[in-house]
Amino acid sequence: MTSERDPRARGHDQIARLIAEAGPRPAPAAQLEQQVRAAVEEAWQQAAARRRLRRGARWMAAAASLTVLTAGLLWVGLYRHAVPAAAADATLLAVRGDVTVQARHEQRLIAAGSRLPAGTTVQSASNGFVLMTVAADSLRLGPNSRLRIGAGGEVRLAAGRMYVETSEPARGAPPLVVKTPFGRVSHLGTQFQVRVRATAMAVSVRSGHVRVKDASGQVQHLAAGQEVQVLAGGQVQRRAVSPYGPQWAWADALVPDLPIDGRPLSAFLDWYAHEMGLHLVLVGQGTAAALRHTRLSGSIAGLTPNQALVAVMATTRFEYDTKVPGELRISMPGPTSRGS
Repeated sequence: MTSERDPRARGHDQIARLIAEAGPRPAPAAQLEQQVRAAVEEAWQQAAARRRLRRGARWMAAAASLTVLTAGLLWVGLYRHAVPAAAADATLLAVRGDVTVQARHEQRLIAAGSRLPAGTTVQSASNGFVLMTVAADSLRLGPNSRLRIGAGGEVRLAAGRMYVETSEPARGAPPLVVKTPFGRVSHLGTQFQVRVRATAMAVSVRSGHVRVKDASGQVQHLAAGQEVQVLAGGQVQRRAVSPYGPQWAWADALVPDLPIDGRPLSAFLDWYAHEMGLHLVLVGQGTAAALRHTRLSGSIAGLTPNQALVAVMATTRFEYDTKVPGELRISMPGPTSRGS
């Protein structure tokens, strides 16, 4: 009678033999080890503070990969992060898809919440999206885009598309300026996007006012619902543009998080209409008061605005309707309801 060893034991022996043959792993560089330890300690301290301040908060992390060319480092599982209180040239909030960040003359890990100094280049692949801030302004970078961070609230968009949401600059603070091969774009509290390709630049304004100065020095002032195209030959074309619709849809892929837990439903609907460029219409008497008194719970982190609308409204007694172009209509069930 023969005895046969457990296959799992044979597998363990083979693994042990391979480990022995490979020898000890080389120790990481002391500087890199210190950076990793510091990053982990800082993340732990921030997480502990958040748990103390907001018990029961639910976090959703978006899987992402971020490559730092100068260091050859990879950070997986980049998560959304609150904007640091201290000002920086730029702050990385989140990425989706393939994004490359190259920091000038630096070797360091890049993670959500990392400050990007002047000279840093951010480039997205065909599936890449980036959410970041420059000073107090929110920037979203679309696929196949290349952006370089400048100093003093300046960025240079060499290719691709960028969505900008700004507020009026604080007294003494320089406003955001977007430079392109075709000219400069500045603002006064607005939502707009800039698209750059080899032969032209297009600037579309969703709200507020924008000033465009082309390479020849010619200045164009744009208001909400207007767009200007500056061609490589210097020609300028203006046209009307809708504040909602397909040309804005790419910017919905990665948006700043809105904490909804404990907030009224009216605040969420205001946010949704703002993000989508829609006019919020309340149908029926009592609807506005009922929305203010309806409190939400949970989280919409990681959802697009449209996904969030479906998820949130499914938990309420209200009905919504987006059939009328440019409007989000909200009603309570009854004779005045338009249905969804």
